[in-house]
Amino acid sequence: MVDRNLIGRCGLYCGACGIYRAYRDGGAYRERLASAFKCPPEKVRCQGCQALTPECWGNDCKIVKCLNVKGLQFCYECSDFEKRTCERFEKFSGDYLKEDGVDLRANLSRIQAGNVDEWLEESEEKYRCPNCNRPLPTSSFRKKCYHCGKELPS
Repeated sequence: MVDRNLIGRCGLYCGACGIYRAYRDGGAYRERLASAFKCPPEKVRCQGCQALTPECWGNDCKIVKCLNVKGLQFCYECSDFEKRTCERFEKFSGDYLKEDGVDLRANLSRIQAGNVDEWLEESEEKYRCPNCNRPLPTSSFRKKCYHCGKELPS
């Protein structure tokens, strides 16, 4: 059964978000992200864009903040998205996720079209370790599985 809380407002599958994975999986990965972000490990927490609580990391996300100010649920609802003039979205989708082959615009099109459950199921399968089958974040956060320690394909 798919978890609809993992529908990213920017089009990212929240189940592959490094913050979400670190919070859910804990351990050394959470410690490593906390160190990288210079914060205590308990601050690295999120339950997905559709389940934000006051203490969730996602509330500090610049895209989430922008959507909240504009009263929008998803980036595709914004006129700046259509005109490709949203610097936050373009930077995040280009610089951060391009090397991972994540197409946020395509994901948002599927969400907008109502193909959410199918997209969530595919995404859940895509972001798994081929060795131990446990969930992982996008590859920009990892080079080896933090569950089983095996090197991951590029």
